[in-house]
Amino acid sequence: MDAEQRSVFQGIVYYYRENMVNCRYQVTLKDAVDGALLQQALDAARAKAPYYFQKPVWEKKLLHLEPSDAPCPMRQGSAKPEFPDENGFTVALSYEGKVVCFDWFHFLADGRGIAPFMTMVLQFYCNLRYGTAFEGRTLETDPAYDIEDILAKYPESQVANDMQRPVVQTFEETPTCCRVRLEKAGLVDAALRCGVKPFSTLTALLCKAVRAYLDKDEVLYSYSTDARDALGAPNALYNCVASFQRKLPLTADAPLAEVAVGVDADLKENLSAERKLFRIAEQMGWVYRVYQQKASLSIKKRIFQMGEYISGFPADFWVSYLGDPFAPSSPELTRYIEDFQTWVPADGASIGLECTSLHGIITLCVKNKVPRPGFAETLRAAFEAEGIKVLEAAELGADNT
Repeated sequence: MDAEQRSVFQGIVYYYRENMVNCRYQVTLKDAVDGALLQQALDAARAKAPYYFQKPVWEKKLLHLEPSDAPCPMRQGSAKPEFPDENGFTVALSYEGKVVCFDWFHFLADGRGIAPFMTMVLQFYCNLRYGTAFEGRTLETDPAYDIEDILAKYPESQVANDMQRPVVQTFEETPTCCRVRLEKAGLVDAALRCGVKPFSTLTALLCKAVRAYLDKDEVLYSYSTDARDALGAPNALYNCVASFQRKLPLTADAPLAEVAVGVDADLKENLSAERKLFRIAEQMGWVYRVYQQKASLSIKKRIFQMGEYISGFPADFWVSYLGDPFAPSSPELTRYIEDFQTWVPADGASIGLECTSLHGIITLCVKNKVPRPGFAETLRAAFEAEGIKVLEAAELGADNT
């Protein structure tokens, strides 16, 4: 695969995902947003971040990205855009009151991929509004990885897609949203008692909560991890996510430490570079074969969806822990930021959870396709049972995006 083919492939990989709409980072500043200054900050960041300002172009049933000279959409209000927009853009900004929203189409970038751009825009805005002196380095992406090389290294990754594999049945009702905030110190203390990492403890608590909420004796969960290190692309702005699954039999009275130790062992096994690369091969191998087919886009979409289904992708819930949402991490920048939330469609699971950390508070933003109330309170009960202080457990209603 030559450089041009890799570029086309990298763009098309995530485009096939049906219902892969926009993701949102929602930042609350300490003061009301000045729209004119935000526009200036966006213009300054655009000059240093050309990767994000591209449009998808179809040629002979293939997709590639080309630079777009059209203005980047920025508007007042909270409504989400549809991507790509009429100019082909796959990133947009909006503001209302003290809140700035960064929306992007997921085939262009994952959460870590969009973070440098978001951080730069906020830094430039602070320079204009508060007289800070953030510099903002030019953002260049690493070249696309070569999927052919990875498949050649792990040919056995392509024999595991068993057509008879049982697949968990996910709920597919109109999503509702809820938000839970907890003190990070309490989670860290619980992790120390269990002798595992905080994320392992968080995942174990989520498993216990989902078990109670769905009334299931076995929970299937997925989690994602940044694979840039394994791919040798530390500065990649495009998607570099490896997703793993684990089936967990669970009783109502299972001690947290017992559950957390098992979760932690699974994490340690899968977070090695070797396991990440193998998982990338599993995920992308099917996509690559679809990409090679001489078929219409509609047929390719159906084939890809079938591959995603039989590969065991669906789960009861998935969890992603972004941690500090800014890249690079900047304690000075967070002085001007009161809150951060991230909202991502719950594709591939009944419940999707995105978790971030800011000012000593962990915020869980949940999209839930289960037609049953009470998930926020179920989460509260699971955390408080382990002495973790819950600051908020709010049902926010239907997801209108």
